[in-house]
This record gives sequence, structure tokens and C-alpha cells, in this order.
Amino acid sequence: MDVAPRPRVASVDAVRVGAILAVIAIHTTPFEHAASPIGRSFDFATLLNQATRFAVPFFLVVAGYFWARKVAEAGELRAPTTRLVRRALLVWLAWSAIYLLPVNLFGALEQGALGPLKVIYWNAALVVKRPAIALLEGTSPHLWFLVALAFCAATSAVFMHFGLRRVLVVLAAVLYALGLAGQAYPDAPFGFHVDPAFRNGHLFALAFFVTGAWLQRRGATAGWFPVGAVLALAGLLLHLLEVSLAHTMWGTPLERDYVAGTYLFGVGAAMVALSGTRRLGWQRVATLGPWVLGIYASHMVFVELLKPLDRRLTGSPLWEIAYPAAVFALALGATRLLARFTRTRPIVI
Repeated sequence: MDVAPRPRVASVDAVRVGAILAVIAIHTTPFEHAASPIGRSFDFATLLNQATRFAVPFFLVVAGYFWARKVAEAGELRAPTTRLVRRALLVWLAWSAIYLLPVNLFGALEQGALGPLKVIYWNAALVVKRPAIALLEGTSPHLWFLVALAFCAATSAVFMHFGLRRVLVVLAAVLYALGLAGQAYPDAPFGFHVDPAFRNGHLFALAFFVTGAWLQRRGATAGWFPVGAVLALAGLLLHLLEVSLAHTMWGTPLERDYVAGTYLFGVGAAMVALSGTRRLGWQRVATLGPWVLGIYASHMVFVELLKPLDRRLTGSPLWEIAYPAAVFALALGATRLLARFTRTRPIVI
């Protein structure tokens, strides 16, 4: 007998919208000055950039939580895991095909009448030259999240099937520590440099996903709100302290995707959202939650399309806010449009 789907959690959807805005801010780099790129000093642009780093960890924790809930409701691992893996890889494959195209059409036309065809050729050539990176990222670096999500679900299911939950936790911790040494602290005595860098967080993803599954077994309560808020604030402060110390001691740039504090930052944000608090029950914002997958997948199209304007208007306070807002609005519009068609709906919602 089919089970009626549970109603969506408004607080989770509201934070989802905030998280996707944070991701867009990372990619549009508001308030960055050409003379002082993000990561060089603790200016406003760098602080804003680091304050947005809760977003992807939040998405992964919440994904792990709801995956584990579906597993518990189904009483089995295979079906919920298969659905999640297939869905993530379908969206990854479809958008990887889309990002082979010259999404920055104006830039492509600067190469002449055949510019768009040249861009397609160059993009395809990069995939052939770097097959390992293409498998991890697709044809746009931000698509790494979808591959990592599929990896996390499949890996967790395998370990849980064999009753190796504790081993899974240890594996997640070891991978996170390895990622810290190779990305957060590559210049430290215990760190190392690796090519390609761990920038996109495949080694970090499992820890967040597994934590989400662990949280689901405890069951969300209203008490998670204050605990999550404290964890998130402590995580942000620790994140900033870590990048500052690494910069001072070893000259590491202040722009870091993950450090140890990022774990607390992302988990805390997820606990706040999962608490179901009415403080985040913003219905108008929450109604946009179901569109976040499509916005995430498509937003780089509009980041690229608006780059010529960004080059001209950068430095204007109004534009620094308008750029990410425009990307969000255009990606939302594109997602809603694609969702109206049977064939394209599965790649956005």
C-alpha cells in the first residue's frame, strides 16, 4: 500500500532558499575588488564569502537526514537509495550535456560566427583530456555536488547493509581529515598539495551525509533550534579563526571551502532547519524550496550570461546586490519553465 507523502517542513525549505542564495553569492563574488581578490585580506567580500560556507554542508546533512527517513519508512535500503542515486545522476548527466553548450553566448560570439561551435568543441576536449575530473564534476564544477550525493548514498547503503555503521562513521571522519590536510591546510607541516585539489569536497561530503542519517535516528525536536544555533555560530567563528591562523602562520589564502569548523557550521544550520521552528516558517520563502534543485543546477548559466555586465558594473553597490539577485530570479524562472514540460521536469524538481 502506498504511503501518503509527508508534508514539507517549512523551516527546511526556508533555509534551503537561504542556502541557494549563499551558493549564488559564492559564484558571483559580490563586493570583491579587482585590486584585492577574495582571500587576500579579511575585507567584507572575504567575510561574506566565508559566511556562506554553511550552504553545501547544510544540503548534504539534510539529504542524509531525509534519505535515512525514507529508508526507515520503507524498511529497506535498496529502493530509497536507488531512487536517490538515479535521480542525482540523471540531473548530473542532463546538466553536464547542457553545460557543454556555450552558455555564455555573448562571449562565444566574440570568437566569430563559429564561436558557439568552437566553445562546444573546447568543452568536449576538456572532458576528453580530464576524464577523472569530468566524472567527478561533469562539465561545470558546481555539478560535483550531484556526483558526491550519489556516492554518499550508495556508500552509506553498502556499509549499513553489512551492519558496518561504525566503520562508515570512521571512514567519513578519515576522509574529512584527509580533505583538511589536502585542502584546508596544504601549507601546514601536516598538510600536502594535490592536483587536482580537493576543492569540490568529495572527501568532505560523506561526513555531512552520514551525520544527517545519524540525526534522523535521534529524531528532530524543537530543542534542536537552540542547539543548532549555538553549533552554527561556534562553527562560523571557528571557521574564521582557522582560516585566519592558517593565513598568518603559513600564508594560506583566507578563502577556504572547508575547514574543521565548517562541519559544525553546516550541521548546526541543518539542525536549526530540521527543528521545525516557527521562527523560520516564512511561507512565501518556503514555497520556493521545491525549486532549489533546479536553481542550483541552472544558476551557472546566468552567472556566465551576466558576466559581461558584471565586468562593466562591478564596484557599484547596487550591482553587487543586483547581480546575485538577478541570477537567482533568472534561475528560478528557468526552473519553473522547465518544470512545465514532462521531459525536462525531472532535471529541475
